[in-house]
Amino acid sequence: MIAAPIRLRTPSPAMLRSLAATALVLIALADLRAQDAAPKPDAKAQLEEAQKLVKQVSPGVFDLNGIQITAATRELRIPCSILHQKLPIEYALCHEAGEKVHETILETKVRPIQIQLALLLANYQPGTLGILEKLDPKEERPYKAKDTEPKTPGANRLAIHVEWKDGDKIKKVPLSDFIQDIEKRKTPDDLDTWIFNGSLIDEGGFAAETTGSIISTYVDRSAIINSAAKGNQRDDLWISMPSNIPAEETKVTLIITPAATK
Repeated sequence: MIAAPIRLRTPSPAMLRSLAATALVLIALADLRAQDAAPKPDAKAQLEEAQKLVKQVSPGVFDLNGIQITAATRELRIPCSILHQKLPIEYALCHEAGEKVHETILETKVRPIQIQLALLLANYQPGTLGILEKLDPKEERPYKAKDTEPKTPGANRLAIHVEWKDGDKIKKVPLSDFIQDIEKRKTPDDLDTWIFNGSLIDEGGFAAETTGSIISTYVDRSAIINSAAKGNQRDDLWISMPSNIPAEETKVTLIITPAATK
């Protein structure tokens, strides 16, 4: 007896859509299971991994993936480039793959965790104290947590400059020269000091590793460094100062030193 041939039905468009939707659900579930199985980043492990990159290049001078650390002066030199000359900003520096590169003046290839480690190695101490010292008491605090203090008073206060080559000359200006208050149309008088608050640590490890946020002009606890200027709680107050900023893609060096003692 010869078996009758199997007659295949041509799937209808509705059936094809249903099959496609089912496939997408299965793929998504498989992806979620893979994410659950993957080890989650650990802040301590992230720091230890970054520390493996530290090399001494001369007595008292160290390199961490391009960051130059001078022990005696506590100076950090971080390679960066100009990403935007003219734009509203919430950040002065982000990682090149960060979430906020559309709102930053500078970008860097150096990972945020490496900058955090370099600051610690140069004996800066994280603390949020100082970020909101100019906030009007009537204004709502951008974050609810109580401010933390560095073990050594003032050890979280930084001076930040930008240096670049302009023809045969080397130019060096405060980072604040790149920033202006949109209402006053001038660089802030009170941005001579920045606060090393240290990035928040969450279930993903250092938050800055995820967001790419390094130096913030608008209060952001996931960033490593925050502005201490009056009005830093506003995300609509800060814009770049194009006349003070070199051309986009210009290679610059971000220089961090201890803030002057007042």
